[in-house]
Amino acid sequence: MTRRKTVLVLAGGDSPERDVSFDSARGIAGALVEAGYRVLVADPARPSGTPTEQLDEVFPHTGIGTEPVVPEEDVDGARCEFTRVLSAWQAYGVDVVFMGLHGGAGEDGTIQAVLEYVGVPFTGSRAAACALAMDKQRTKHLARFAGVPVVPGVVLDAGAHASGTLEQTVRETVGKPPLVVKPNAQGSSVGLSIVNSYTQLDAAVEAAFAVDDHVLVEHYIDGQELTQTYLEGQNNIPVLEICPRSGVYDYVHKYQPGQTEYRVPAPIDEGIAQLVAHSARQTIHALGLRHYARIDFRLDHEGNHYLLEANALPGMTSTSLVPKSCAAIGINYTEVCDRIVRMALAG
Repeated sequence: MTRRKTVLVLAGGDSPERDVSFDSARGIAGALVEAGYRVLVADPARPSGTPTEQLDEVFPHTGIGTEPVVPEEDVDGARCEFTRVLSAWQAYGVDVVFMGLHGGAGEDGTIQAVLEYVGVPFTGSRAAACALAMDKQRTKHLARFAGVPVVPGVVLDAGAHASGTLEQTVRETVGKPPLVVKPNAQGSSVGLSIVNSYTQLDAAVEAAFAVDDHVLVEHYIDGQELTQTYLEGQNNIPVLEICPRSGVYDYVHKYQPGQTEYRVPAPIDEGIAQLVAHSARQTIHALGLRHYARIDFRLDHEGNHYLLEANALPGMTSTSLVPKSCAAIGINYTEVCDRIVRMALAG
């Protein structure tokens, strides 16, 4: 009798997206159990707890809050201890690791590099590709060289902010408001602000610096927000439109039910949809992403699309966009998770 494959799902972690990760990983673990796998779960921020089949021991009973969390654990110590846990993957009978993490070390290539070093198969992109995708400005540089239209922007460090030349720099490199201010290497719209006048710029930059060492200031593209899901080997996933009921598509609108309407397929011209899909493929190729990902765009009123960012580990929660996009062509949540695991096992 063939032994069931064992999947270790990583959940939680030490980034501000910890709650989002738990919600994604809870769904992933349940889907993989339904698909017939033996499932273990572990939290990199709580490495004293070994990988367990008792899912309730890892997952909190609360859902995603209205604000990103600030983990209070010893980050460096926890990461060192968790490296030892991952090194013992064979002792736990693990066949593959499912990356249910979002943001921070779980998405920037740090944990992926450890997994590559210890030799265990894992889902999602490799370390180098994750590091590139997590850096929004580097993503835009590579995509632009591949022919993908990008939003004009500039990256600032703390020194630039302290010099007192912030407004002048933004005027010269980006232009006049409205502007988007966001951390250069965070997800889930953590620290994101829309700036409608230069008087709001300082406060928005400070909010972004609270969660990242580098801040991206971009020209705001008025129009539709679109996203293209990538699932390796599946070429007919439609473009999805994101319609927040009020304001910008921020943390609350992403994860609180009823705050956003999703339209899939997006109500856009078929020719535009094909261009968006092509740009998504070009971005995937430029970054070297694999298995699954999500590429976000803005579409202006003249029909021009612009790359916003690439998501190497997109959300897999009940409100997330990858499951919604796949469901539109008849691929349910369990099948998505199963296919991702099979890709990782295939190498």
